[in-house]
Amino acid sequence: MRTYSTKKSDIERKWYLVDAQGAVLGRLASEVATILRGKRKPIYAPHLDTGD
Repeated sequence: MRTYSTKKSDIERKWYLVDAQGAVLGRLASEVATILRGKRKPIYAPHLDTGD
């Protein structure tokens, strides 16, 4: 099986609306940072901007 390398054309961006009402700022910031970096996507690559 060959190793898959993510290409820029494979990256799909999404928009998120975050409701921070009643949330702890540090925990919310940590979750948002994870989403923005794209770490929840199966195509995540640390050397590419795969985030939303």
